[in-house]
Amino acid sequence: MKTVLKAVAFLALLTTTASADEIRYATWAKQGEAQYVGAEEFKRVVEEKTDHTVTIFPGDQLGKPKEVYTQMALGTTQILASGDPGLKEIEYLALPYLMKGMKNYQDVLKTDFAEVWNEKLINDRKVRILGFMPRSPRQISANKPIETIEDLAGLKLRAPERDYYVKSLSALGASPTPMAFAEVYTALQTGVVDGQENPIETIYAQKFYEVQKGVAMLDYIVKPAYVTISAPFWDSLSEADQAVLIEANEASTAVVEKLLPEQQEKYLQVMKDAGVTITYPEKGPFIEATQSVRDELGTKAWGKDVYEQIKEIGAQ
Repeated sequence: MKTVLKAVAFLALLTTTASADEIRYATWAKQGEAQYVGAEEFKRVVEEKTDHTVTIFPGDQLGKPKEVYTQMALGTTQILASGDPGLKEIEYLALPYLMKGMKNYQDVLKTDFAEVWNEKLINDRKVRILGFMPRSPRQISANKPIETIEDLAGLKLRAPERDYYVKSLSALGASPTPMAFAEVYTALQTGVVDGQENPIETIYAQKFYEVQKGVAMLDYIVKPAYVTISAPFWDSLSEADQAVLIEANEASTAVVEKLLPEQQEKYLQVMKDAGVTITYPEKGPFIEATQSVRDELGTKAWGKDVYEQIKEIGAQ
């Protein structure tokens, strides 16, 4: 009976149309995470300066990004914060060691070729990029401490179901195992996989550190979440309200950028107290090992000329 009630409630979330002044904001982040606090700041600014209300739906309550993008095209959800920007050309900016931080992403999205990407996103998905939701760099945890690249040899590491994750972990000598996120804790606990990769805040929030012995601070993928907005909804707003939403997202980004280092320090200490060994391997061998992944997938995603331009921006 409980399963039926949950299914009915979820269906109601998907099919309920927002009122004219309501902005439905979907995010993977849960209460307590820096990104959720950022969404609350977005809500505060919008509600203070416009007649709109903002309802936050944390923890993927409205579904996975693909489902939410459909809702946004239909107008039932207005905003999504997600690692999936809805377009391959943009998502592949997360190739290993290609970007150093948020500014690199911002600079890429100011280019002429990125303007073409945004037009494609609007035409194909009926959404546009509003801004970013910062996340910490992705690290690797395992059932043993990782001191050097050789320590990854043969380890079964859970990988998200994207080729750049799989190829990156393979290039590092591991044995990547694509797996749904919901299955990761149990897979680590039972030894189906030896480790996984995620930002520190995710490793903490999902309690992966409880079933791991080491976390290697490799920063091997620097990838923010993207805040996208329904294009039809955006076009329905006055210029004044559009300006407020941009301001609100910038305020949200600032809050998250301030909180992340504070939370990371706290979370790493919790992990250390739980007996996890935190290591800081020399990154040079990891960068060199993944060069072929950047070259292959970067050229495939953008063509050689654009890839070279992106490399230059990412190196700044």
